[in-house]
Amino acid sequence: MGKSSNINQKSTKIMLIIYRLFLKLAFAFLILAGFVIFDEQRINLDNGVFIFAISSSMIFALSYIITYFLYKYYNKSKYEQAKKDPLKMQIMLMSRLVLFIIGAIAFICGMSFAFVHFTGIFIAILGLAICELLFSNKNITSHLSTFSENVATGVWFSYVYLSAVTEFNALICIFFLVTLILLFLQEFFYHFTNIKKHGNEGRKRSELLEMRYKYFIRNALIYILLYAFTALFSICGLYEKISSSSVATIFFQLLPLIISIITLAILFYTTFHKNKDNELPDYNTVSDEADFKRKLIPLNSEKVINAYNYLINTMNAKNGFMRKDGEDYYFHCLNVANILYDNGKFDENIMATALLHDCIEDIEGCTEKDIEELADKNVAHSVQLLTKEKNINYKDDENMNKYLDAILQDRTATLVKIADRIHNMSTLSHFSEDEIIRKKEDTKRLYIPFVMRAKDKYPMDINYFNVALEFFKAL
Repeated sequence: MGKSSNINQKSTKIMLIIYRLFLKLAFAFLILAGFVIFDEQRINLDNGVFIFAISSSMIFALSYIITYFLYKYYNKSKYEQAKKDPLKMQIMLMSRLVLFIIGAIAFICGMSFAFVHFTGIFIAILGLAICELLFSNKNITSHLSTFSENVATGVWFSYVYLSAVTEFNALICIFFLVTLILLFLQEFFYHFTNIKKHGNEGRKRSELLEMRYKYFIRNALIYILLYAFTALFSICGLYEKISSSSVATIFFQLLPLIISIITLAILFYTTFHKNKDNELPDYNTVSDEADFKRKLIPLNSEKVINAYNYLINTMNAKNGFMRKDGEDYYFHCLNVANILYDNGKFDENIMATALLHDCIEDIEGCTEKDIEELADKNVAHSVQLLTKEKNINYKDDENMNKYLDAILQDRTATLVKIADRIHNMSTLSHFSEDEIIRKKEDTKRLYIPFVMRAKDKYPMDINYFNVALEFFKAL
């Protein structure tokens, strides 16, 4: 049935939130430091806000590097670079931190004379661009989206400072307008990232635009609340009351350190603590093809061994068949077969179909006749049913339901398709958060009804179907 996951999904999501928060705060405090310089038209080391902002920026940049490394190191996938060569990844991340510091120096220097010469603005922008290299991503639109998001937070931080040192005025409208533009750019660039990087080419353009529009509205409402509270503080004179308290002064000086300690404590807790109530079974357990082959030998089936050998020799990384985590693609097929085997479905036709279920679809030139020669006519028919046609959009529910209805007419294909979905939903760590949410929603909308129909059609497999239903409902 599979071992328990080392990191449950809730913990992983919390870790993602933490390291992204650190990145956003590192940029926001750096921009605040630049705004303080621009406001005073010089670098004033006696300004406590400037010292607080620049030190906070460095602390959160370092915290981002640490938490990002730990997140990667304790990720379920054994193919993460942090697991394969932790020292190399540490060097790479520390190099990014050095670039962030260089960029921060350039940004501060540029802002110190941006008010007298255009060159200062150029140097400041270049410095921020160098700082963006702290973010670990090779996709340019993802960088632009993250950069816009981080700068939006920095603009709000800058307005908080301005409202604390001046009376409430109409400048709030300018700051809020700039924030809205940055939020729009964030979603604009992420729209293209979402298509190119996260495999959404087949989804309707209107659906993708609606998703980004909703995120823009949500973020805009958040900033409306933030600016409203900031204005309220300024109008009611609450800044003076807070700043006059010596306890408050000490607290704000220690705030970056306090937040770092608390969030790191949360990170370690969520990494190592195993919450039994939230764990899902781990169905990605086959990591050695030779060990799995020894499982198949007692079946004494020539067609299963033929299927295994064909799979291993064709769908491997050497031939260009690789999953998102970097492993040989055939491990997916082995895990699908293993799910069925562990649930007592080790009939030779089922095993052969599980091993070959992606061959016609993914191997160029592989046909139903080739599968029939490897195994037999029944296996070839089941594999053909499982094969998606390249000219059909299966992200359309109507097309997907027709595909599943056809599979349902064949018991072997039905059993294999369910195991295929179980394994796919067990290996989502390399997808974006939006893509993970979409796949979970698709599973609940399409596959739970599919399994329910299968229970009625094949009552002899009801225990296996119940296992699948329990897994799908828990996603």
